[in-house]
Amino acid sequence: MKKLVFILSLTNLVIACTDTGDNSSNTKPIPLPDSVLQERWKAIHVLKDSIREGDLVLRCGNDYVSESLSDFSQQEKLYSHSGMAIMDDGIMYVYSNMAGDINPDEIMRRDIIDSFITPANNVAIGIYRYDITTSEREKLKRIIHDHYLNKLQFDMNFDLSTNDKMYCAEMIAKAVEEATLKRIVFSKSLINNALKEKYLKKLLQKRIIPSANVADKREYLAIDNLYFNPHCREVKKIIFGKPQTPVKFPTPENYKN
Repeated sequence: MKKLVFILSLTNLVIACTDTGDNSSNTKPIPLPDSVLQERWKAIHVLKDSIREGDLVLRCGNDYVSESLSDFSQQEKLYSHSGMAIMDDGIMYVYSNMAGDINPDEIMRRDIIDSFITPANNVAIGIYRYDITTSEREKLKRIIHDHYLNKLQFDMNFDLSTNDKMYCAEMIAKAVEEATLKRIVFSKSLINNALKEKYLKKLLQKRIIPSANVADKREYLAIDNLYFNPHCREVKKIIFGKPQTPVKFPTPENYKN
């Protein structure tokens, strides 16, 4: 069993933010034919025209890691990564916090919008908009820029009580709350039985939680907490398909508190 768990383990399986550069043959998605990719880019270009500064930009990668990360959303398991659209020098970027092989320094990054939502690597893209004022949007931009300039670290402990390190959904939620003086606040999620059956062993191994009992009370911000909010509306989304089916973890057993 231990050997099986080791083989099936997902590197940096964490709540909705970790990326991967895994190139092994059993996890690497099959490249899209050029004709399909061109058609998807046409749809992406239409979606891009709808993006405004301050929009929430969501995506789901075409791999089983992304599918597993989307599992941590409990209302809609659609997206695996989140970022905020900010315009700089006439160029639209997406600012986000992630870890993994694609971002080994684990500091806040920005990507041009085409890179963040490319259909070559993503099967779902969504744009969502908060009902923020112009002044709130400017404050939100300053907050995110400060995080970027200060090289905000990715929080591998997923501790919502600290602000010196943050994971992706946490960074966005806290930035919006600060910019709006908590006129907009976000609900949180708790690890449920379905998540514990799949991922508790990995969460314990990664020391994201110290014991099985903690999982019953551990609050976290999932991606769907960001957009299932009364102050947020969907602008546009595109779903090309589903990512590769995630590996099913063995049911956890014999956990010590």
